Amino acid sequence: MAVDSNNPQLQKQMRQIKAKRDNQRRVENATKTATSAAAESAPIRSLDPSVVKEVQDLQAQLRTTAKEFRDVQGRIRRAQLAKRTSELTKNQLKELPDGSYSKLYRPVGKMFMLASESEINAHLDETIEKEGKNETSLSSKMEYLEKMMKSQQQNIQELTKSASE
Repeated sequence: MAVDSNNPQLQKQMRQIKAKRDNQRRVENATKTATSAAAESAPIRSLDPSVVKEVQDLQAQLRTTAKEFRDVQGRIRRAQLAKRTSELTKNQLKELPDGSYSKLYRPVGKMFMLASESEINAHLDETIEKEGKNETSLSSKMEYLEKMMKSQQQNIQELTKSASE
């Protein structure tokens, strides 16, 4: 089976895969930089025990923040997916001819219920709006966590530099 390199669906999937990889690498590099920065700046074992304890606490906080950062990224991706799915569904409903009788079903939990087109459109509009707001709030939280991680990295570096001098 030959693969057509000009296939638009294949190109789209390749772009999505590349974007996910780049995003994952960025997160991994941020966490690696944070944990390795303290180790590179000065050996912790030669420091005062109270400083060692502080550095270990800061590193634990950094790991917790990095984990929360990755969780928020995943939640943003899920919100974007839900929003995009609702938009695509709404566009498909618009393409239905007017006056045609098509049975339309709306998902409710694990089941589907018969609903009118207006009910489904209202539900899709509500979902799109809710996920858009969710994505915005999560993006601001992600920016906050990113700043927090940078601050924690700097604190670790400053603490190890000042203690080793």
